[in-house]
Amino acid sequence: MRNKFISIAIILFLITSSSLLFFSCQNNTFNEDLEQAPENKKAIDQNGENNNDEDSDGEIEEEIFEDAELEEDPALIPEIPSIGIYNGQGSWYESVEAIKNFLDAYAIEWKVFDEEDAVNLDLKDHFDLLWFPGGFAAEYKNYIADHSKIIDFVKEGGSFVGSCAGAYYAADILRWDGTDYAYPLRLFDGKATGPLYGQIAWGEIGTMILEAEHPANRGFNTEINMYYFDGPYFDSYEEDSIVVLARYETNQEPAVIAGSSGDGKYLLLGPHPEIGGYTAQDQDFNLDGREGAKWPWLYAALEWFAGWE
Repeated sequence: MRNKFISIAIILFLITSSSLLFFSCQNNTFNEDLEQAPENKKAIDQNGENNNDEDSDGEIEEEIFEDAELEEDPALIPEIPSIGIYNGQGSWYESVEAIKNFLDAYAIEWKVFDEEDAVNLDLKDHFDLLWFPGGFAAEYKNYIADHSKIIDFVKEGGSFVGSCAGAYYAADILRWDGTDYAYPLRLFDGKATGPLYGQIAWGEIGTMILEAEHPANRGFNTEINMYYFDGPYFDSYEEDSIVVLARYETNQEPAVIAGSSGDGKYLLLGPHPEIGGYTAQDQDFNLDGREGAKWPWLYAALEWFAGWE
């Protein structure tokens, strides 16, 4: 019996000793973690993150790791351009609709804005590129009450595309039938001159000579036909300040140009590659890329201009 009690006492002693040893090891590990915590916190704070408790550390480290992955692979954050098409006073319905259809065909995001939006919106919060279509440049000038938002948009890094009337609107001087008119945007430092009376009539197809060495023109014939609706040619005050993409065959003057203004840039088109199908007999238009529209070339020009390639 006495031996039995001795055995039980020995077993209880061993169990108690093991428990104390186990608890002591756990305490040491926990204390080591506490000693290391300030260093961990400092590292996290230098990354600009908050550190509230032990559990949050793991979450923060995971977020930092995910951000680092995105930085190393920019392709994970696709850049989708947003284009604002002006459809306010002075815009030409056929040009606006053809531009919409063109952008839809190439899955490019767009929204419309009018003369009130041009004054009241913070344009850079909504768009990467503004496109002023064909229409009436004088109405762009007179119905947009304040042009400063558009000027600032481009000067601060935005892009501007002007087709026909939109190209006249972007120039320092609009020269119409021999008379000069000062214009407010002055993105293009030169004169936009038209129409080409006696050379190409309104609604006719004109031949454009593409600059063979320009990247946007690779894969296209040197001569390309586009519809013309009294758009301008471009006379720059400083020839080296613009890039010429195409010239009118009839007078060899620049028909499509690009240049910079402040931190932004512009692409100006005298003809209408977005429109097809017009004839003087039925006075109908094709707005979906057929019958003389030059959408592949227009996309190549935009791809080069906007850096989408």
